[in-house]
Amino acid sequence: MNMQTANAVARRTSPIAIAAVIVTALLLGCGKPAEPKPAAAEPGKLRAELNVGYSLLYQQADGIPKMKWILMFKDKGNELDQTATGMMEYYKQLAQSMEQVAAKNPALRLDAVTMPDILVDTRKAIGIDMAKDFAPLVGNSGVAFERELVLMFYNALDEQRHLVGVMIEREPEPGLKSFLEKIRTQLEGKRSKLEDLLNRRYFKQ
Repeated sequence: MNMQTANAVARRTSPIAIAAVIVTALLLGCGKPAEPKPAAAEPGKLRAELNVGYSLLYQQADGIPKMKWILMFKDKGNELDQTATGMMEYYKQLAQSMEQVAAKNPALRLDAVTMPDILVDTRKAIGIDMAKDFAPLVGNSGVAFERELVLMFYNALDEQRHLVGVMIEREPEPGLKSFLEKIRTQLEGKRSKLEDLLNRRYFKQ
């Protein structure tokens, strides 16, 4: 990654969580995410910690595809349109895959509490701010909008690949470890393509 890309990326934090917040704030209009189910007794601290990771990844994968209702009203070039559509389709499939894996592994939870309320509200505030950039008619448009969107996806993938990497180190179940390794490979591949796009199209203007 060149220095210009790195500096722009550094200005964003927790974008995938922010994306879910945008969906919640603009599409659902609710103050807080749905209350999680009461936690069942966990076999140990390790599984409880891993379930936080699985739940965070699932919340993000489940939230991003809903952004299509915002993005469909924005003018996008063909390449960006294909990129955004491909990303949202990937996250939709990832959420479905996680649901299927969780159904076969009763100890794996996708509804664990992932952060305290104060962080939920902080990320929500950031998301509402960021949503203004994506709003139809009044938000950013043209190259500024496109660059903002690609950076959001890029940062999302970067956060997730590190999360999954930590989970791989801690996951004791071979089947689940293999599932996570496959996800990490996918995330890294998509991140590499977005880095290419950023350097080729949005940081030479």
